Amino acid sequence: MTAGQPSLRERRRTETTTSIAEAALDLAIANGWDAVTVDEIAARAGISRRTFFNYFATKDEALFSNAVPWSEQNLATFTSSDGPVVDALELLFVARTSAEKHDRERSLQVMRLVESSPELLPGLLGRVAQGEKALAEAVVARDGVDEFTAQAIAAIAGAMARVSGMGWLAGLQPDPVTATRAAWSALRSLTS
Repeated sequence: MTAGQPSLRERRRTETTTSIAEAALDLAIANGWDAVTVDEIAARAGISRRTFFNYFATKDEALFSNAVPWSEQNLATFTSSDGPVVDALELLFVARTSAEKHDRERSLQVMRLVESSPELLPGLLGRVAQGEKALAEAVVARDGVDEFTAQAIAAIAGAMARVSGMGWLAGLQPDPVTATRAAWSALRSLTS
């Protein structure tokens, strides 16, 4: 293993996490979220119920495990960068978006699932809030601003992510990376 590469254990943990999340979504799309059980998710992911709970506390947590992910590497790159915070934030969001797999139909299925199962909304919003909190902490570490300012910056950045994602899903942008850059360009047009 070379520096910067995840260990075999980390890769297997990531693979299992992804497998569980995909199983949860597949079952929810096929059967409706209320009908999905932890046992079914575990069976579909090829793991035991006990292993499921080593990864997630609830089935809702498994469903949204990939919502607003921040890699430690991306946040470290952000906090060690210099220059205007808006430039660093754009680079952070482009890096995250570039590293993700993009499947428009699957993303639309998730949206439809949340619309048809409103009890999922608090879990999704909780994940978004966790992502914004982590980003606010990184902004404080990078720029030394007060907590309120950092939270405002993180919320604005989160809005840019939502706008870019919705723009891509609606077909207003050809791909998520282009949509991300376009959203940040729109923000800059307000401040210039």
